[in-house]
Parts: sequence; C-alpha cells; structure tokens
Amino acid sequence: MTTLDQKSFLAGQPPFNRLSEAELTSLAKELKIGHFEPGEILLKAGEIPACLYFIVNGAVYEIDGDPHVPYPQSAEAPVTVKGVHPAMWCVIALYGAEDAFDAGALLEGASSHSFVVSEPTRCLQMPRPVFLQAIQSYPQLAAFYNQKISQRLATLRETGDSRELAAFTIAKIQDAYIHPPIFVSAQTSIHQTALTMKAHKTNSILVQYGDETGIVTATDLREAAIIERQSVDNAVGPLATYELISMEPGDFLFNALLRMTHHNVNRLVIRDSKTIHGILEQIDLLSYLSNHSHLIALQIDRARSRKDLKWASRDLVNVIRDLHDKGIKIRYIMQLVSELNKKLLRKLFALLAPPELLENACLLVLGSEGREEQVLKTDQDNALILRDGFSHPDLERVTHEFTESLIDFGYPRCPGNIMVSNPYWAKPVTAFKDELFQWIVHPTYDSFLQFAIFFDAMAVTGDDNLLRHTKDHMYRLLGDHRSFYSQFAKSTVAFETPLGFFTNFVVEKDRDELDIKKGGIFPIVHGIRSLALEYRLPQTNTVDRITALSQRNLFKASFGIELIEVFTYLSTLRAEAGLRKIRQGRSQDNYLNPKDLNKLQREVLRDSFKIVNEFKKFIGYHFKLGMIS
Repeated sequence: MTTLDQKSFLAGQPPFNRLSEAELTSLAKELKIGHFEPGEILLKAGEIPACLYFIVNGAVYEIDGDPHVPYPQSAEAPVTVKGVHPAMWCVIALYGAEDAFDAGALLEGASSHSFVVSEPTRCLQMPRPVFLQAIQSYPQLAAFYNQKISQRLATLRETGDSRELAAFTIAKIQDAYIHPPIFVSAQTSIHQTALTMKAHKTNSILVQYGDETGIVTATDLREAAIIERQSVDNAVGPLATYELISMEPGDFLFNALLRMTHHNVNRLVIRDSKTIHGILEQIDLLSYLSNHSHLIALQIDRARSRKDLKWASRDLVNVIRDLHDKGIKIRYIMQLVSELNKKLLRKLFALLAPPELLENACLLVLGSEGREEQVLKTDQDNALILRDGFSHPDLERVTHEFTESLIDFGYPRCPGNIMVSNPYWAKPVTAFKDELFQWIVHPTYDSFLQFAIFFDAMAVTGDDNLLRHTKDHMYRLLGDHRSFYSQFAKSTVAFETPLGFFTNFVVEKDRDELDIKKGGIFPIVHGIRSLALEYRLPQTNTVDRITALSQRNLFKASFGIELIEVFTYLSTLRAEAGLRKIRQGRSQDNYLNPKDLNKLQREVLRDSFKIVNEFKKFIGYHFKLGMIS
C-alpha cells in the first residue's frame, strides 16, 4: 500500500476525516502496515497499546478473558491458540474492515480487554506517540475521542434535526389540518352561535353579512356575554371581524406562521378566489412540526361508532413515519402513540360497555403499552379488573367485541392470549390478588412473564383505584418473599448480547438479522423493571424509572444518562427497521439487519451493546444472580 493509499484510507476514517490535506499527509507518513494470522494476540488486557490499529481487511475479536483460551468449538468461526485447552471466551465485539481499536486504551494507559486475530488480517498501525501527539495538536480529534456514547448519539441526531426543519419549510398549508368552514348569518344570536360551535367542536365560526364574510371566536362570545354583559339573544354580527387575514391552500406553512406572527392572530382563513376552504388554527400549524396526530385525536373524540374509530386509527403508521422522517425523537413518538392508543381504547370501551360496567371496572394496558413504549402496532396486551361482588350479564359479549374490534383496527391478537376476551385477564380484584399470590409464592417460567406484564400495567379508563388496591396487595406479598426479586431479575441475563460474529454482530442462523429486542432492549427494560419493583417506584416508563433510580444514587448519574441514550437508540433502530419492512410490504418484527446501517450507526450500536453488557453485570452483582441456581 503506497503512502498515497494510506492517506486516502485515513481520510475515510472518522475523526481523521476532519483533518486538512496537509495534516492527513503528515500523519499518513507515520503509518505502518502489519499482516497478522488467526490466533495472533495483538493486545492483552492490562497492556499499554503500542499503536492504534486500523483494519484494512480481516477481523479481530475483542474479548473479556484470557486470550490464550481458544474460542469454543460451537462457535461459528472458531479461533485456535495452540497449546491451550478449550474453554469459553466472552466476546465483546468483532472488528472488521475500516474499524479501529483501541483508542480508549491509548488515552487511558491500559487496555481493559484483549484483542485476538480471527482471520488473516491486514492493518495500518499508528504508533502511540504519533497518536497522542495528534490528539494534542488537533482539537477535532480530542473532541471526538473524549465523547461519551450520549454525545455520539447527539451527533447522529444532528442530521435528523436539519431534516425536521427542511420538512417544515417545504410543507404546504394544505398538508396541515384545516377546520371545515362553519357559517352562521349575522342575525344569528350569540347563544345560538355558541351552540353551533359546541355542536361542531370548533373555536371559531364564519359570519355571513350580505356579501361580506367575517369571523367570530369563542373568546369573542365569552367576552361579550361575561365581560361586557351583553344579552345572549343579541345578534352575533357586530362581534365579528370582517377584515379577514387569509392565505391560499398551496402557500407554505412557514409563510402562514410568519403572517400569524406579524398580525398577532391565532388563525387564518384559507381560501382561493372566493372559495373558503376552512380555518387554519395556530395550534394545528405548530403541531404539524411533530405529527398529524391532532387530526386523529379529533376523529377519535368525534367517533360515534366502531367504524369511525377504525377510520381514525388507520393512519397511525403514517403518522409515525411522518414523525420519524421529520426527526422527532423516538421517545416523544412513543408518548404520542401511547396517548392516541389510550384515547382510542378509552373511546372503544365507552362505545361497547354500559355505564354500570364502566363504573365498576378498570381497563388496563399491559407490557409495552403500559410502559408507553409502543411505537408500531404490536399484539394486544390488555386486562380488566372488576370490583369485588360486581357482575354483568353482557361482560363476555363486551370483552369479545373489544378484542375483535382491535383486531379489525390492526392490533394483532396476542399469541399468549393476554386480552380482556380471556377470562383469566378479566376478573375481580380478589381473583387478581389470588393470582399474585401464586405468581410470587409459587413462581414458574410463565408466571414470571405474567407478573412482569401486570407490573407494567397502566389504567386507561374506569376506576383506577382498583389497580392501585391490587398493586398495594402485591407489595405486601413481596414484603414476605424477598427472594422473589432475584428470581424475577434473572431473566435480564437470559439472552446473549448479539456481538461477535457477523459484521460485528451475531445474527440468526436462518436470517442475516439480529433480534434487537432480546439482545439489547429487553435486558434494559427488565433489569430496570426489576429494580423499580424492588424500590417500589410508581413509574411504569423505562426512561422515567431510570431517572428515578439515578436520583436514588443506585448508580452514577452519568451511567443513567448513558443507559437512557442506549435504550432510546435501540428503540429507534427497532422502529426504523419496522417501518422499513412495512414499506417493503413485509411484516414488522424485532429483527434488524446490520447491513442496513451506515458505519457510524454500526459503531454506535456496538458501543450500545457494550453498555448493555455493563448493565447486565450490574444487575448480576446487585441481585447476586451468580448465587441462584
């Protein structure tokens, strides 16, 4: 490889790609070429690295353990170090072409792990003195290598932020929600105008006075009747403003915002020529930045039948796609989707259930919905707690129709049958208390799952005291069975973190994808859930739980921040993979193909999995999982 090639290679490596041509030329002259064979140890844990390695081709394992111990024969691509008996390595990561290591060890003085060649490998090597001098000489290199994972994730989001602004600046008024025009004559009374507004659930109405058209708002009516003490039988015409500020549907939303700001108004009349299309409210304009959810929420509120609700829920995936395309953070998408789902479930149950059932029951969402962490429509997880002594002859019909309606809306049936249509999940408080006793005192594999789902429960509608009362009983039971906490937490370490074999990641044998939920999201969710249970936290959301645990000094605040960032990043990748599959006409699931990510995304994913491993070790130590058989 010539010096010119070395320079070109270095220019493609972040953060060296931030250097000038002269700076790259100077550094490239210091690079050396190394050729290594499988099993060769490049760096041992505890050693001071002699150089920074850039892999040109080949692969290198980063391992936690004795590098002289060979990888197990069950491995997909075993590496043998001669003269040593077989045993297990703990693989942290696999580095491939264009990856670099170990900058952290060069800066900190010693490596935490060992690096072993997996296959014939060629590397460029930057001597330690040259690397350290470069860090001192070039601030952009120092800034990069001092970044924590949360800062690197912020860098990834910068592109999304600019994408959000761009989407807004090219959006048209017709892309936002425009309220249909509602007209009254100028002779209509203030009282009748107010009733018309209420009937149409609007805050403004157009007033026709001969050839002129004016506008009157709910504020105008309120001030006239209450502040000015006018008779509600007076005509509304004199209250209207006839100098309408209007724009055309094809104009830009950004211009509409400027006009509202300039004229200090909260709404515009949208018209072309003499045709009035409706009213653009400022709240709708601003909400367009984040979603089209206002329209869905409005449709849910106005729904009078299951058919109306189905129509309202049909565009939810499109809303999620739009939100993500505009760069909105996945956590906010989760919260928004959760609110819309709860609103939909609440309305559906109200349409189906008679008033006496609503008064004597509590509808719950469980699992990811209870944690407000659902993005795309997944299988149903819901339950119904009934007041002790209450029964209703139509309960079976109501719960069956509720489940079938959700299926019709696009929410798949739960494979585990955790739905209100299953009598096991629709029963009185006492029956749930009995179930909790069995789950806690005589736990089984299935009961741990059921307990976890129930622990994340959130009330949607009905009497939420029924849920509160049931959970109080749960904590009283746990007070007498402290060993349950460790048994419950054990599932945190049940799945291997997918690092080490295929383009830096372990993928399923029958597909070039890894299960990002099992490998990364679930360990965080369940580990934090286990700690939340032990500390009796009222929060159900994982990020909120992490924040609350950090405030209790359970772990360093900085680690809590890293954990939140990693959880959010993994959730984002999962949602992006799901949306990608939906666009391709495939079923969305928890699998992600690493090849769909760019180099920086893969690096951050690998670092995220390292944080997951650190957290799993913390959970193992905290709950003494090594002592549980």
